[in-house]
Amino acid sequence: MSTNDSVGAQDNGARTEQLRTDIEQTRTDLGDDVAALSEKTNPRARMNRAVGIAGHTVRAHPTPFAAGALALAGATATALLARRRAARARAARKRTAAGRLSTLAGAAATALLARRRADKARTARTRASAGPWFRR
Repeated sequence: MSTNDSVGAQDNGARTEQLRTDIEQTRTDLGDDVAALSEKTNPRARMNRAVGIAGHTVRAHPTPFAAGALALAGATATALLARRRAARARAARKRTAAGRLSTLAGAAATALLARRRADKARTARTRASAGPWFRR
């Protein structure tokens, strides 16, 4: 082996070691990047971060959040009461319409029965006036 060969071999060894070091560093950086992306896109982790931030904010400023929560509860209660009243009003209108319909049906039935009675009475009078020769 010549001196040039031994220097080249040492140079290649150092170069190979440098490449290995660079590859390990790249792998580490890439692993960190993948972990960061995974953390950003993980819904559970994002929710935990948001809840943590919200909890910290509420602990730092409790009064505005308490007032907001109270306002939200009041608005929800008002909306529920309004829905209940509207449902009761719809039910009352429905009952009233059904009542009107049943009243109308009752009046029609009464008129029909009165007409049938009048027809029977007229038929009975006609038969009675016809005398004994008219038999059923």
